[in-house]
Amino acid sequence: MNSNNRIGGFTLLELLITLVIVSAIATFAIPSMGRLVKNAQRHTAVSDMIALVNLARNSAIMAQTTVTVCPLDENDECANDWSGEITVFRDPGASKTLGNAGQIIRIAPPSHGGQWIANTSSRPYFRFMPTGIANYAIGNMIWCPSNGDMTIARQLVINRGGRVRQSIDQDGDGIVENSNGNPIDCS
Repeated sequence: MNSNNRIGGFTLLELLITLVIVSAIATFAIPSMGRLVKNAQRHTAVSDMIALVNLARNSAIMAQTTVTVCPLDENDECANDWSGEITVFRDPGASKTLGNAGQIIRIAPPSHGGQWIANTSSRPYFRFMPTGIANYAIGNMIWCPSNGDMTIARQLVINRGGRVRQSIDQDGDGIVENSNGNPIDCS
């Protein structure tokens, strides 16, 4: 046979070896991609909530009025269900009720891949005074992933000064701890 007339290409053996290598790599890469997506969802939800709280505090200072952050029920009153939309609105009478649509500063859509749980004592809101202080409504919020993986969950703490910070994992077990040193819980 003349070597100049040879047609280039892959042999069946070369193709099978390539497929085996690609499938082996995919076996390890695909589960990592799922975790990467969950981490990205968490990062987005936490960053958006920090921005929302900072917006509320800054709006209270700039407008020199009380600003409330909460989910609203069908009567436009603050409710306890933080899994849906969360509204930031001017609340000059500190009534925890949206008087009119003109008072809305921002409405945050529900977070993807998880939900927020707020721990604000007996209050279903966070309130910022004209000085920026979170008067009578300090507490924390926990972002709980929909898959229940507590290593992805995060907690935001709002102090009396109106500042927000993230809790950290102090014992290295992969789950952040609350102010008492106990792992946060989504149940």
